[in-house]
Amino acid sequence: MIAIADSGSTKTSWIFIDNSGKSYSYKTDGFNPYYQTRENMVNNLQNQLIAYLEFTDVVDSIYFYGAGCEQPAKTEQVALALRQAFPESQIHVAHDLLAAAKAVLGDKEGIACIAGTGSNSCYYDGTNVIENVNSLGLFLGDEGSGGYKGKILLKAYMRNNLPLDLKQKFEEKYTDRTAEMLDNIYSKPFPSRYLASFTPFITENIQHEYIYNLVYKSFEDQFDNCISKYARYKELEVCYIGSVAFFLKDILAQVAKDKGVTLGKIIRNPIEGLVEYHTKKS
Repeated sequence: MIAIADSGSTKTSWIFIDNSGKSYSYKTDGFNPYYQTRENMVNNLQNQLIAYLEFTDVVDSIYFYGAGCEQPAKTEQVALALRQAFPESQIHVAHDLLAAAKAVLGDKEGIACIAGTGSNSCYYDGTNVIENVNSLGLFLGDEGSGGYKGKILLKAYMRNNLPLDLKQKFEEKYTDRTAEMLDNIYSKPFPSRYLASFTPFITENIQHEYIYNLVYKSFEDQFDNCISKYARYKELEVCYIGSVAFFLKDILAQVAKDKGVTLGKIIRNPIEGLVEYHTKKS
């Protein structure tokens, strides 16, 4: 049996596949070594996953792709947690960028991007991630992500820059005000999750000119600051994974067109592509 996990900062999708090809799917919280300790990850694995499994001792290999797993020290932090939770399994941990690339490009060269709670991008040669323009995380970057869009929205709200009709809709939907917002962003864990939680308001009001322009500018910032840094970005397909890209793909497509970029696959979750990739390789 093999297991494949695709982990963002918000949630992790798990699929266990036995020798007959039968699969078992699970969801847990996301795992990000920048925001969680190894002990916290182990506890989440025990309580949210292993407690529901009947076959942990027959999982031969686990292929875990996770946000925050680009640096060796952070990759090892996640690997140690997985080894503690699955002591009989071979553990393989890689960056979620490689998962994105394999899911949307397979063995084809191109540029793979993420736009979910967070964002990232890479040049993929068909086998490995060769170049990555650092996303810099929520406070310095993450352009195009749900967290980035939420940050723009809340800043406009707290500075009283939202159009009156939007402000009224916002206050009808959410009870948080400036003090609570600042506390959630600067004092509580997972600020990116909190900021990205305002994405439904954005999608519900996408026909409003202010919101349309907010989303357009967010994706444009990702193109200008990240995607355009790859030498052949106008020659290669640019593909996306992530719920933010998927649900706002019409605006994303318009930005790509305006930038002279060929937009390829846009999928919500890479797990199906990863299952196809690893079952072929196994």
